[in-house]
Amino acid sequence: MNDPNGLCFFDGLYHVYFQYSPGTPDGSSTRCWGHYISSDLLSWKYDGIVFSAGIPEDRDGVFSGSAVAFADHAEYFYTGNVMEEGGYDYVLEGRGANVIFAVSEDGSKMSSKKVILTNSDYPSFCSCHVRDPKVTFENGVYKMVLGARTTDDKGCVLFYEGTDVYSLEYKGCLTAPGMGYMWECPDVFEIGEKKYLAVCPQGIEQGEYRFQNIFQSGYFIVDGNELRDFEEFDYGFDFYAPQTFTAPDGRRLLIGWMGIGDDSYANPTVPYGWQHCLTLPREISVGPDGRLIQRPLRELERIKGKAKAVEGEAWTGLPFEADVDGCSSDVCVSVSGAEIRWNKEQGVLTLSFTNGEGYGRTGRRIKISDLETLKIIADVSSLEIYINDGQYVMSTRFYPEYRQVRIAVVGASASVCTLRLNDTLVAIGEALIDFIPDRKGCEFHEVGAFSPAVGGAPANVSAAYSKLGGKSRMITKLGNDPFGDLITRTLNEAGVDTSYISYTSEANTALAFVSQTADGKSTYSFYRNPSADMLFAPSEVTGEMLDGCYALHFCSVSLGDFPMRDAHKTAVTIARRNGAIVSFDPNLRFMLWEDKDELKKVIWEFLPECDILKISDEELEFIAGTSDPDEAFSVLGCGNVKLIILTKGKDGACAVNMCGTVDSAVPAVKAVDTTGAGDAFIGSFLWSLRAHGIERDGLGSCSSDVIKDCLDFANRYCSVSVRKHGAIPSYPDFREI
Repeated sequence: MNDPNGLCFFDGLYHVYFQYSPGTPDGSSTRCWGHYISSDLLSWKYDGIVFSAGIPEDRDGVFSGSAVAFADHAEYFYTGNVMEEGGYDYVLEGRGANVIFAVSEDGSKMSSKKVILTNSDYPSFCSCHVRDPKVTFENGVYKMVLGARTTDDKGCVLFYEGTDVYSLEYKGCLTAPGMGYMWECPDVFEIGEKKYLAVCPQGIEQGEYRFQNIFQSGYFIVDGNELRDFEEFDYGFDFYAPQTFTAPDGRRLLIGWMGIGDDSYANPTVPYGWQHCLTLPREISVGPDGRLIQRPLRELERIKGKAKAVEGEAWTGLPFEADVDGCSSDVCVSVSGAEIRWNKEQGVLTLSFTNGEGYGRTGRRIKISDLETLKIIADVSSLEIYINDGQYVMSTRFYPEYRQVRIAVVGASASVCTLRLNDTLVAIGEALIDFIPDRKGCEFHEVGAFSPAVGGAPANVSAAYSKLGGKSRMITKLGNDPFGDLITRTLNEAGVDTSYISYTSEANTALAFVSQTADGKSTYSFYRNPSADMLFAPSEVTGEMLDGCYALHFCSVSLGDFPMRDAHKTAVTIARRNGAIVSFDPNLRFMLWEDKDELKKVIWEFLPECDILKISDEELEFIAGTSDPDEAFSVLGCGNVKLIILTKGKDGACAVNMCGTVDSAVPAVKAVDTTGAGDAFIGSFLWSLRAHGIERDGLGSCSSDVIKDCLDFANRYCSVSVRKHGAIPSYPDFREI
């Protein structure tokens, strides 16, 4: 992968498209656009290839471009690359650079392509190298900039305008002396009253403290029709082709390619079939001198662990963030084999490698008068170093052997905190096959036939969470039988991580036959005496299973007197130790218990250990001893319980925490099948809760507005799911909501 393209916020999601060569790790295969989406800039979901070569005007590759987001659609512009066969130099002849236009209503499904500019539409002083359209729409006018190379080998940017995409006209050109033969990836934007032009010049002579890479990336201040004060975005080894866009809150964000074409160093992932990555999103602001300040996106604060002082040296896990200050004299900071050294007398900051982890990367240097602060963000194969609160940045790939690395600090004070995304919903318990009746509104004995469908409340919850774009993981045991295979395949298709599902020949996968009467009441007949899930033992639960866990969810079906009950206890203990939310939906199935008192006893054994209790109005009196919600809430709010959710079928839901009680109505719909609706509710509620950034410690004090928004979202989610048959197959994704 290389250049980020089409960055935008649209339809409630952040969209990052990128140059993608899926056929080869060196980029030699025909390029297309890959696509990632996110609701929070932290958790990203791959959405597939959205553009590939398919018309004569882009037959040799879909090259870089941009997107413009409107209220109900997004518009896309990219360079369609054409290489004619023959003895051409491909600079002055033999190459086609076409601007291609397409539209999408959801950011994934694209309209047919339209060619809006070809070589004949560019000024006569341009070579065949014209590419990378960046487009904005302002006051009813489309404005486009294109990077270009002139026939006398000077880099420049072309400006086009039009009231629609089919009437774009050339308006002028900007260039600067001594700035290379080609300018790629142009981007014009304003912050406050200042205007900037970002470009990637090729062909600038490399220097000791500036322009150290083979190709450069930076920005000019635009002063009328003049460009001045070119400044590099990044002084490290790996940075190129950045693009900016505006977040819904008005922030200007930048994402760059953490790579560059350079034969002097390499990446050890190539033998595995992949190479390169993108940078963290950076927030761009203007400093007192008009230069741009780059800071890590503020959303990272949500995933930072507790800061710990580094006294000399410490071992820490990747990824992490380190803050270094008190830099009054010479400073040296080492992160595994990467070394950041500040020489106060010379006024030089150097990034270098003391071992082979740089894979050929040697040194990069910056001249700065004073060093005040360093912020280092280290991931498993990347370092981003923010100097003096973002006045300068240095980025590099590096490849430590282990995820535990040594950080050492000399000449300054430092603190380090792990960056733990904790974005995964982990569900533990039963995954089974529900046999759905061929007709509803009748008694069990009146059903003529049943059809298999994957079910089990924890499995359903994990599928709902992942279908919305979240990460989820299922912990259970299945039989070595076709039904176990069907469950695994179905969960995989829904995006659930099934790598921690185990299999046994000692018991079969659980089965459940379901019927539903006219009033919506379900009757179950279970075949699990025992079933494979019941045999899952506490010794099989590992800390790795709950790595990155945002919430652990479970129900009561698997809490009988068998090994799985104790496996739940082990998982809850690990989840609580890791700071994850523990979510419990009793989801009562009386027919599985010979003694109802034993069921109630088990529920009350686990209930105080949960942070979120989801309960239905039908279960209230059995568990709490009263059908009055207010009285029940006072009884249920014990131990660690911070939030209680009461679902009331067609009457909606309510929730209570220390901030009060919140009600949410359910949209009026004609339900086709309510199987798994309660699981869809809690799965989508937990997804929405995390989208709001609510962690365990904030559950009790979470505002009523946020809780209501999460309840409303979950009710909408259910109202869509009940319009289709089945549980997991009926669960919609984010766009459908």
